[in-house]
Amino acid sequence: QVVVVVGSSHGPLLGCSAMERGKGVQDKVCVAVRVRPLNQKEEREGATSVVQTDGPQQLTLLREKESIKYVFDHVFPPDTSQAQVFQDVGRPLLDQAFEGYNCTVFAYGQTGSGKTHTMMNHSTAGDQQGIVPRFSAELFSRIAQAQAGSQHRKFLVCCSFLEIYNEILFDLLIPSRTKGSVGLEIREQKGLGIYVKDLTEIVVDSPEKLLGLIHQGFESRATAATKMNQ
Repeated sequence: QVVVVVGSSHGPLLGCSAMERGKGVQDKVCVAVRVRPLNQKEEREGATSVVQTDGPQQLTLLREKESIKYVFDHVFPPDTSQAQVFQDVGRPLLDQAFEGYNCTVFAYGQTGSGKTHTMMNHSTAGDQQGIVPRFSAELFSRIAQAQAGSQHRKFLVCCSFLEIYNEILFDLLIPSRTKGSVGLEIREQKGLGIYVKDLTEIVVDSPEKLLGLIHQGFESRATAATKMNQ
């Protein structure tokens, strides 16, 4: 019933935890937990929530014998809007990216917990869009503002889209997956670091083009229906 969203940056994310990365270098990691409401199937079966949100940073796992409290950087109750999740998790990372820091955001959780809704929901317009389409729109808006203020500022935005399925990496921007495909290889090179060999990288110059690539990639994903997301 929960999805965990993790944002990390080499820069100073306010209100987030610091993690040592060696040689005195610290990464800032922000961990947020979003509790989704019960779905229609759960309500019909008379299910009740086992997660109770106790404030902006604390939740309780309700158990028969003993309840357990947990503390995170952000705790989002079921009625939290998509805009609020982006404001607290996505926008600070975008701020750091424009300061020159490497940033990452990802979500994990059980099937049906709300990962795609929180991160993507790119096919829906307006208030229900997730972190990625909102991030994209604001990214290009800030680029336009920065370039309007200086003719010498240049920005390059590239998009890659990969999937890890059955421990194999697939390039979702090349929809030519066949049975027995070996997938891509992870390599490490001095001066370049860790990278995925032969992964497609496409230059994008607008949020519309970026969302178009996301649509293209989603059509190539390997998905399997389970009882958890029906």
